[in-house]
Amino acid sequence: MKQIPPAACQRPAARGRKNAAFTMVEIALCLGVIAFALVAIIGVLPTGLRVQRDNREDTIINQEGLLWVDAIRSGARGLDYLTNFVDTITISNALGVTNFYNPAGLKPPTPNVGALTNGRTTIDLLTFPKVMVIPKSQRLIANRVTARVRAISGSAAEKSKSALDMAFAYQLVSEVVPLEVYPPELKNLNVSGISDAEKVARTNLVRLDLNRLSNFEELRLTLQVPLIPKGAGYDVLGAPRTFRTLISGILISAPEVPEGYLVQPSSFIQAP
Repeated sequence: MKQIPPAACQRPAARGRKNAAFTMVEIALCLGVIAFALVAIIGVLPTGLRVQRDNREDTIINQEGLLWVDAIRSGARGLDYLTNFVDTITISNALGVTNFYNPAGLKPPTPNVGALTNGRTTIDLLTFPKVMVIPKSQRLIANRVTARVRAISGSAAEKSKSALDMAFAYQLVSEVVPLEVYPPELKNLNVSGISDAEKVARTNLVRLDLNRLSNFEELRLTLQVPLIPKGAGYDVLGAPRTFRTLISGILISAPEVPEGYLVQPSSFIQAP
């Protein structure tokens, strides 16, 4: 029997096939496409990081603003954990500037005039009225109440004492203003030519506003972030976020803090 050589058993296509591979031109084209894609991704990455940072700041500011609004409006007590986050509170007006420092936080540049040793003190100072009357001269003065606060919510890594300088911080401005609804023109009783009925109506408006001024306040909180250290002070950047609400109750002087005020919610007095 005649034997067939092994080479003759192979198919003609198999005998003529060569090894397949990418050429240098194809590899160069692939690298070019990948390079264009990487350039596009790297260009979008900073925008994505910035959007993520802005969303985080907005979330924290919204949470913080609602917390402070509720605490001040209700005259909250027992919030001693606030001493872990409020570094300074400053009350400034035409008569001078008074600073209150947290002794457990950053070292004050000057000796303490007052100390933020508990949450009650913090809330009392932030309830300080925006407009006051000086008893001796009966002159109106405008007060500005500013606090430097580290975020209560947010990352737990920023809550340690070693991370104070790197923690997410913001400026809090508190304004407590008496609620006045009717414009002065509608309450003016010295206008000539008005009828007796109009005088009675205006007198009623005056009495309504007197009771409203004694028992209702408008609370406006402005939070602004970020705080950038600059020398001995801070630069406040970014757009401010404002929260507004109504305080229904009287304000009385805080006995433990001469500069502070207490909110007594749902407590009302009859105006004289």
